[in-house]
Amino acid sequence: MGMSSRFPQQGELVIGTVTRVLRHGVRVRLEEYDGIEAFVPLSEISMKWVRNIRDYLREGQRTVFRVVRSSPENLQVDVSLRRVSQKEREEKMAEWKRVVKVSRMLSILAEKTGVERSVIEEGLVKSAADRRVDLYGLMEDIAAGDDVPSWVNLPKEVKDTLVELCRKEIKKTVSISKALVRLYAGKSGVGLIRRAAQEAMNLAKSGEKISITVIGPPKYLLRIEAATPERVEELKQLALNRMAQIMSEQGGEAAIEEEKK
Repeated sequence: MGMSSRFPQQGELVIGTVTRVLRHGVRVRLEEYDGIEAFVPLSEISMKWVRNIRDYLREGQRTVFRVVRSSPENLQVDVSLRRVSQKEREEKMAEWKRVVKVSRMLSILAEKTGVERSVIEEGLVKSAADRRVDLYGLMEDIAAGDDVPSWVNLPKEVKDTLVELCRKEIKKTVSISKALVRLYAGKSGVGLIRRAAQEAMNLAKSGEKISITVIGPPKYLLRIEAATPERVEELKQLALNRMAQIMSEQGGEAAIEEEKK
């Protein structure tokens, strides 16, 4: 969970752990790519003149880099520290921590129930991915009192253990709100819905999250995470207004059907 057999793509943000500081750059291990090694050239460490590399990067330090050169044929990857903004760094690290937390939860679930990790991956992880459901967000909802969705294809005793585990291990650090929304694209098709949804999700700032997942067209679940209930409500209205604006311009519509607890 969280690892990939793909090769890093140019422009991608990646998590790297410094393994060796050299005179002309830094070697890092890419955590999301089964430990593939990447190189940070001296010129990609900082916009300023670098007198001492260890003022910026030290062995064992884990941070976010941007891929600036990727050669799968030669198994070579160059990454940059200076091309990552503070906002990008914060969001990527938060995402990584969620992935690590989910992976740990799945391991504990397998250990407690005696069910193979592969079975849990198939019944929970794959099912969530097929529906574009964020697993950590799902676990937060279960921790907050939601039932395990019916599409989770696991035995009842495993689902029960998952509920116990979520309520013990997942700490609520943000306010969450959900709403069932109706998105109708008319003759414009699903492309309009995707554009409206993406525009709405882009409204989230650092530490916030807006997700929109299909329940069954034209019904979609709008989920908002933010630091306070007031900000959650503000984001919900902003997202709905943005989607309604985009949809109406092409003859479609967006509206709340039901507020969900």
